[in-house]
Amino acid sequence: MKKLALLTLVAACGGKYQAPPPVSSIALPDGSQLKPYDPSKPGKARPQGLEQAAGRVYVTLSNQRDTDSFPVNAGPGFLAAFVASTGAITLVDLGGADGQQCQNPGFVRASADGRLYTPCSGDFSGTDTARAIVEVDPVANAVTRRAAIPAGRVPNGVAITANKIWTGDAFSTTVFSIDKSSFSADASDPVPVDCAKSVFSYVADVMAIRGGLYALCGSDISGELYQLNPDTGAVLAHVTVGPNPTELAGLDDGRIAVVNAGDNTLSLVTSSSAGLTAQKALTFSSETAALQDVRAFGHILFTAASGSNTAQRIDLDAPGGPKVIGEANFGPGSGPYNILPLDDTQAIVSNRGTNTIAAANWVTVK
Repeated sequence: MKKLALLTLVAACGGKYQAPPPVSSIALPDGSQLKPYDPSKPGKARPQGLEQAAGRVYVTLSNQRDTDSFPVNAGPGFLAAFVASTGAITLVDLGGADGQQCQNPGFVRASADGRLYTPCSGDFSGTDTARAIVEVDPVANAVTRRAAIPAGRVPNGVAITANKIWTGDAFSTTVFSIDKSSFSADASDPVPVDCAKSVFSYVADVMAIRGGLYALCGSDISGELYQLNPDTGAVLAHVTVGPNPTELAGLDDGRIAVVNAGDNTLSLVTSSSAGLTAQKALTFSSETAALQDVRAFGHILFTAASGSNTAQRIDLDAPGGPKVIGEANFGPGSGPYNILPLDDTQAIVSNRGTNTIAAANWVTVK
């Protein structure tokens, strides 16, 4: 709401909002600073989700150590709070007194009242006690509540509606809810949100957009965007998008943008009384790989692509249709995971590979 008020004020004064320039790169704390379970085997920050709250930016730190087979949780999950224009960092420990209350946080989202919510996926077994949804007060930079996740489920994505907190299951194509008042998992059965698959399918994300609830099912061959009742989870509508969709974003005009990693495309979804309709709005360059995130600021979209170590700036109102008008490269092995626009030109990314927050230095795409 504060951001909307600021933009309204700027528009009324005839100007355009411009955020203070971000520093070019912020080094995130080394694993030795993240309370490693074994000090001789610290992990890396491995940043992922980005969100703004209380005048700062927050990024989730999954705090993992690489092994020959797969990453393991080297310590509790953290949020790192920072000011993009200065780089000053404050750590928020999500692990609790025993360090086991939250491991491997991925997403982080702010509610209308400014609270932050993040799902902790634990070790992905679906049986460990480190799986949770945690609530954080960004003014105090402290965990205020924690909801345990029922056995057999691994939370992925988070959507805050009026009465519920919704999350997807990384192990199945279902979504389930946390009651906002009691802050405990609801007893009702998970809601199926399926999509056609050949090898794998999962819930890529859930998101609250303009008072509605949306869930994104992704698979190796298809994708499906669901519109759900925000109180009950009942399916209201759904539409097929591209294969292996990874993220969605709400636009000012009511449409929803979805990036599809499987065929390197952008879908734009429109909601009406007749349901949802989707159109392929843009095919990215063949050099763009592993589309990971999409965010909007007015008529400008920002995307991050982990495989090509790049970010894209897209003009939705360009002549002839949406067009990539700028691209930033963060260097080999950077692995940009999330992107956060600060205004319609400036953006920062969380680089999971290099454990940094970096500002996008746009190069015009002809």
